[in-house]
Amino acid sequence: MGLFNFLRKDKTKTTEVALKRDDDDESKSKIGAGIALDRSIRNSTAQANAKYSRPDYNPQTRKQFYDDGSAHKKAIDDAFASGKPVRDPYSGAELVKKQRDAKLKYGEKWQNHAAEADHIDPLSQFVNRTKNNPFLTSSDQREIANSADNFQVLSKKLNQGSTNVGKGGSTQQEWADDKTRMEGVAENIESGESISKVRKRIIDTGKAAEKRNNSRAFKRSVKNAVGTFNDAGMQGMYNYGGTTVTMSGIMNMVSVLKGEKSGEDAVVDTIKDGGKAAVTGYAMGGGMTVVSQALSYSSSEFIQALAKSNVPGKIITAVIVTGDTLKKWGEGEITTQECLIQLGDKGLNMATMAYSMGVGQALIPIPIVGGAVGALVGSMLTSNLYNGLINELQTKQLEHEERMRIIAECNAAAEQARAFRIELESYLDSYFEEYRSCFDAAMSSMQLAYAMGDADGVIAGANDITRKLGGKVKYETVSEFKAFLDSDEDDIL
Repeated sequence: MGLFNFLRKDKTKTTEVALKRDDDDESKSKIGAGIALDRSIRNSTAQANAKYSRPDYNPQTRKQFYDDGSAHKKAIDDAFASGKPVRDPYSGAELVKKQRDAKLKYGEKWQNHAAEADHIDPLSQFVNRTKNNPFLTSSDQREIANSADNFQVLSKKLNQGSTNVGKGGSTQQEWADDKTRMEGVAENIESGESISKVRKRIIDTGKAAEKRNNSRAFKRSVKNAVGTFNDAGMQGMYNYGGTTVTMSGIMNMVSVLKGEKSGEDAVVDTIKDGGKAAVTGYAMGGGMTVVSQALSYSSSEFIQALAKSNVPGKIITAVIVTGDTLKKWGEGEITTQECLIQLGDKGLNMATMAYSMGVGQALIPIPIVGGAVGALVGSMLTSNLYNGLINELQTKQLEHEERMRIIAECNAAAEQARAFRIELESYLDSYFEEYRSCFDAAMSSMQLAYAMGDADGVIAGANDITRKLGGKVKYETVSEFKAFLDSDEDDIL
C-alpha cells in the first residue's frame, strides 16, 4: 500500500475547522516567512559588517590603507605645471620641485625651498574623526582624505621641520596655537608679511579643509547607507516575499481543489500576499540591516552586543509572528489564558520551524520550495505536540467547560491534519498525476527505510523526488550528507 493510501482518511470537515485552519495557515505562513526574513537580515548585516570594517590608524595601516603616494606626487606636479614660480603659502619662499635641485641652488638653506605635499586636514585626524561612522569604508576615507584640495605644497622646513617650526602631523589649528612653532615660522617668512596674518591664514585654510572633508564624508555615508538599505531590502524581499508566495500558493491551491475558492480568487490572494510580503521584506530587510550596522558602532558595548546578536532582526520576526495574537487580546477577542497559549504555540513553532526549514531545504534543494515545505511540516508537527502537552498539563486545573473547549481544539487540530493529508493527495492527483507513481514509490521506500533504520534508503527516496522536480542532488549517502553539512560551499540555512 502506497503512502498516499496510508494518508487517506475521513474527509468530513466542519466550517469551524475550516476557519481555524485558515487562521493557522496564515500564522504558519508568517512564522516561516519571518524566519526567512530573520536569516536574510542576519546575512545582510554580516555583509555590511565586512564591507565597512576598517583597521585602526597606525604607521603600518596608514601606508597600506589610508595614504596615497600618487596623490602626493600629483599635488606637486599640478603646482609646478604652469611653469610659474611656486611659493610657500606661509613663508613666501620660492619652492623647487626636486630636492637635489634645491640643494644645488640654496645650499644649507635648501629645506626652506624644497617642495613637499602636505595634507591640510591631517590623514590621522580625518581617519580617527570618522572612525565611528558606520557607513564609510577604508577606501572612502582614503579617497576623501587624499582629495586634491586637501593638499598644500609647503617647504620641507615648514612641513617636516624641527618641532619648533614644522607642522608635522598637527592640524592647522594646533600648529597655529603653538607659540614656539609660530615664532619659528615668523623667522622663516621671506615675504615681509606679519605673523598674525600668516597665522590667520593657517587657521582659515585648516577650517575650510576640515569642513570640505566632513561634508564629503557625510554625503558618502548617506550614499552608502542607501545602497546598503537597497541591497539588504532586495534580499529581504526575495526571502520574505518568496517564502510567503510559496506557502500562500500551496494553501490557496488546496482551497481551489476543495472548492472553497475559484482559481481567479486564489491567484489574486496569492499575488496580494506576495505583494504585501515583498514590500514588508524590502522595508524590514533594509531598515534592520542599516539599524544593526549603525548600532554596531555605538559607544555602548551593550548596544554593540545587541547588534552583533541580531536582536533587531529577531524582534521583527517576533512582532510579525505574534502581532495578530496580541491585537486580538488587546481588543478582547481572546482571553489572557488563550493569548498565552497561542503565544506559546507560536514560540515553539518559531524554535522548531527554523530547523525544519533547513532540513526541508537539504532534502529538496530547490530555492524557497524546500524551506517552505519544511516549514509547513515542522509547524504541523510542533503544533500537535504543543497542544497535546498543554492539554495534559492543564487538564486537572481547568474547569470542566474550559477543559472541553481545549479537547475540542485538539480534535479540530487532528481534523485539520486529516484534511491536510486529503488536500495534499488531491493536489497531487489533479496537478501532478504524472509524478504520482514516482512520489508514491519514493515515499513508500522512505517509509520502509525509516522503519528499518536505513538512513541511506531515506536519502535515496528524497533524491528520487528531487530529480523528478528538476533539482540537483547533493549527496547519495549519510556520509556524503554529513560532508555536505560541513561544507562551506553550500549554505542550507
